[in-house]
Formats: sequence, C-alpha cells, structure tokens
Amino acid sequence: MITALSNTTLTAGSSYTVTGKQLSGLTQGASFGDDEQADTNFPLVRITNTSMSNVFYAPTSGFSRSIAPGAASSTSFSVPAGIETGAASLAVIANGVAFDPVSVTVATH
Repeated sequence: MITALSNTTLTAGSSYTVTGKQLSGLTQGASFGDDEQADTNFPLVRITNTSMSNVFYAPTSGFSRSIAPGAASSTSFSVPAGIETGAASLAVIANGVAFDPVSVTVATH
C-alpha cells in the first residue's frame, strides 16, 4: 500500500521517493541449490498515462528489503526520459502484485 509520494507532479529525469507498507512484497525469491539465490522482492514503479494508456516503468533504487507483514518501506525512482506528459497513475509492484495506484501528473521541465 502506498502511503506517501514525495511529489505528485513528476518530471522526466527527476527522482522521487514513494513510501508505503509491504513495498518489497511478502517473499524474498527463489533459490536453486547452492548455485543461485535470486531475490525477486524489489519494487517496480509503473506509470500509466491516463489518456493514452501507455505504460512506462521507472528504475528504482535504495529500496527497503523487509518482508515482515505490514513493514514500512520506501524506494526512490527516476522518471524515464520520453515519458508522456499529462494525467497518469503510479503503482508500485512487488512480486508481481500491483498496489492500488495513486494519481499523478507528468509535467514538462
């Protein structure tokens, strides 16, 4: 669940922080014997343009890795270049499950 967004007006090339609960999901991933330990619990940020329905993904960094139920967490994300401007929705996805989106506006510089 998203509880706060550092700014609801986003600009391409800028970075923002989103906070919430369980942004890293409830599981940590998969393992393959002693060969591989692959975490899958990093948050993805998806921005969907409201009028065109085009989807853009924003790279995330500095995210919390706690999977404790109800754990407060946060992640920083960078709005990609070439993103469409106007009304949009922003959702965080963890382990393939999208949280309810929040409304944002993507503005020009």
